[in-house]
Amino acid sequence: MRKIFISIFIACALAAGNGAAAEPAAGKFYTAGDPEKAEFALTFDDGPGQITAALLKLLEGRGAKATFFMPGSSVRAKPEMVKNILAAGHLVASHTDLHKNWFKIGASPGREAVLAGEIKSAEDAFYRAIGVRPAILRMPNGYDRPWVRRVAAQAGCNLVNWTFGEDWLKMSEEKMTVAYLKALKPGAILLLHDGGGRNKEKNLRIVEALLAEASKKGLRPVRLDEMLGIRAVKEGAVR
Repeated sequence: MRKIFISIFIACALAAGNGAAAEPAAGKFYTAGDPEKAEFALTFDDGPGQITAALLKLLEGRGAKATFFMPGSSVRAKPEMVKNILAAGHLVASHTDLHKNWFKIGASPGREAVLAGEIKSAEDAFYRAIGVRPAILRMPNGYDRPWVRRVAAQAGCNLVNWTFGEDWLKMSEEKMTVAYLKALKPGAILLLHDGGGRNKEKNLRIVEALLAEASKKGLRPVRLDEMLGIRAVKEGAVR
């Protein structure tokens, strides 16, 4: 059943991409969706991790869809979980390959070649795991420069950062939950982590609070490709 769902997802994603004549060119950069639409996006970085399986159950119980930005290294380590995420109807997207420090690499003369290689290596990992190459990219730590957008465009990717995120800060869970709930608005792209060191159990409770509040406000949690009207996977990259 999971294989059938994945095949259907790939076919639908490609059909949407082939028919989207008005789709923005690759290399575009987004931090929010349409503030006039009653929808928002939950996005998760650095997984699959310890809470990913529980997170999938939570999202399923609420009928919510999300986007998972995964480094190629994590995809290679947990390909079955990547398949589970895709089979559950969520969007899988690239977070480069090894989650390098681009604030250091960005000052080097060979930075563009390094990033092109990171994007390609991550894509190869996704392709081996699920048979597609993502067309949506988030740089580690949200690193953004004009040269990054050029490389992303050449690789056929669009870049997506976030409207709000702070689960890496040292603050109480109560204060953090309040901050995320305050940021829950139409068009918001919210960032949390389901992987990447340190226990992320609190994020499950924050997501649960967000989904409960979204239901009260009539906000629908959607995938980024739906919110932004951009291609999920690259054409011709399906085995």
